[in-house]
Amino acid sequence: MESAAHITELTAGQEAVVRGVAREWAAVDRATGPGDRHAAEEGVRAAYRACGLPPPRFMIWLGSPWAGLIGQALLPGVIASVVGGPTARVRTRFRRRMRRELAPPRGWLLRPDVLDTARAQVSDAVDQRVDRLLRGPRPTPRDWRFAIRSHVQDQVTAQHLGVLDPGLDSEGYIGSARYDFDVVPTTHAELLTQVAAQAGVPVPVAKKARLPVLWSRGRPLTSFGVEALAWADAMERLGVTGVDELHGEQQVARHAGYWWAFRDYAVLTPRPDLLRTDTEGRLHCADGPAAIWPDGWAVHSWHGRRVPASLIAGRWDTDRILTEPNVEVRRCAIERTGWPEFIAAAGLEQVGRREPDPGNPGQWLSLYDLPHERGRVRVLLCTNASVERDGTRRQYGLTVAADTPDATTAAARLLGLTREQYLTMSRAT
Repeated sequence: MESAAHITELTAGQEAVVRGVAREWAAVDRATGPGDRHAAEEGVRAAYRACGLPPPRFMIWLGSPWAGLIGQALLPGVIASVVGGPTARVRTRFRRRMRRELAPPRGWLLRPDVLDTARAQVSDAVDQRVDRLLRGPRPTPRDWRFAIRSHVQDQVTAQHLGVLDPGLDSEGYIGSARYDFDVVPTTHAELLTQVAAQAGVPVPVAKKARLPVLWSRGRPLTSFGVEALAWADAMERLGVTGVDELHGEQQVARHAGYWWAFRDYAVLTPRPDLLRTDTEGRLHCADGPAAIWPDGWAVHSWHGRRVPASLIAGRWDTDRILTEPNVEVRRCAIERTGWPEFIAAAGLEQVGRREPDPGNPGQWLSLYDLPHERGRVRVLLCTNASVERDGTRRQYGLTVAADTPDATTAAARLLGLTREQYLTMSRAT
């Protein structure tokens, strides 16, 4: 039987409490540098105990999310080689109940029934209000963990499919993800040292490391952001009971980054040493990595879009930009160069005349043919209707059909309108 809602509306004081929680977890989200490793490990133990499981036998730290993914796959073999004998058996699989608790679809430990119990104590309106207060002015999450999760997944794809070769691919990326060809032997050596120290035995002679067939299936926890952790914290401070089982994982999030939970071992990684964002909270840096970890693993990003390091380290020439297969990376390269500069350097041929934008008063529209896309698409150069937080307006190049006759028609078609309908608009919405 469903419990009656205990909290049906928030007082001004309670809303202030939730806003305070939002600020605290925003600070957790932005935190860089070494956290308290002892506190993080105690949080892991508490998280296991909350699920009715004994803490892991081995607790391993690696220098980045990428090294952590490799390490969690190598660890069973490393532990077996270091410990040896009948005690070497490492249990990585869980019984069905444990899989639900330690490898859930959402990527964190709190069980769905705990969430249901918590939500039963508040009305839907309160639940939604808390969520809005926690998000603040951000319409969508900007947590770096979302971007890094995609970055790691791209590298998994690159290695798993064997599409990268240090002798063949000078750029060394797929889907904008860099790949470190030395990560497997380096991580293997680090694992041997830590496991031996925790087992109290000498470090064995290292053999060539080999990743198991299913190495890419390890799933990190906390990879979906800290929103659920902040929500549970806010609910508990409002008087909701039954969410204290998440205290351990909240403690890990405050002092560490990605981590992996298995029956007999856990792998943790630190927070980034450096984290740079734009005014909207997206990963961004125009002259270096947007995020970098202690072992040197880095992510380069342009206003939230991951890009190759070579784009940020130097300036791509026109040919390199036009031949970039990823359209989003190509757009970022053009933005970094500047649309007027790129148009001049690429010798783009203007189609028709420059026209005022009816839906964006004071701004202009221009249509161009792309040399490498001639006969397939054209590009409309337009200006964002909204002013950025720094007071500037961003220019965008949007592709349209090759038969588009003029700039105004191009803008109209992008909105699903005719030219005549667009000419009657007073402002784009």
